[in-house]
Amino acid sequence: AAAEVQSAIVVAQRFPRNEPHALGRIIAACNRLSLAREAFFTFPRGNETITGASIKLAKEMARSWGHIQHEIVELSQDTKRGESEVLAYAWDLETNTRSAIRFIVPHKRFTRKGVKTLTDPRDIYELIANNGSRRLRQCIFAIMPADLVTEAERVCRETLQKGDGKPLNDRITSC
Repeated sequence: AAAEVQSAIVVAQRFPRNEPHALGRIIAACNRLSLAREAFFTFPRGNETITGASIKLAKEMARSWGHIQHEIVELSQDTKRGESEVLAYAWDLETNTRSAIRFIVPHKRFTRKGVKTLTDPRDIYELIANNGSRRLRQCIFAIMPADLVTEAERVCRETLQKGDGKPLNDRITSC
């Protein structure tokens, strides 16, 4: 594992990213309607609606920017206490910029009807993946240039407005 990381760093330093080319890849991805449709999340919380850029946009930006490793790692699972310790991180191998969040995920689902303790391994896995994705998104955006994230969001919104080349009113009519 250490040799794999070391070789990735050497490659990143030997072949640095071409930033204008990488930005072009990000913009091209954001011009795809399929990505733009999944680029944002929305969910109700109390009397408000929470919105923001999604993990799918973050992962696509990391892939297009290049030389970024990111992962969600379950460090430990304590079934007696009913919780897992998890690490989410993103690491730009070229600039050696890293963002990591270590957190605890209780094996519980909180609903309006109360709290349900989870014991099924698949339910626990999905809970960890869901919690990890939110932290991973935060880590990726923390190491990406902020103006790139803003630009990607702008292009995705523009793509949603223009759709697959048809004006919004025409698409509404065809629905």
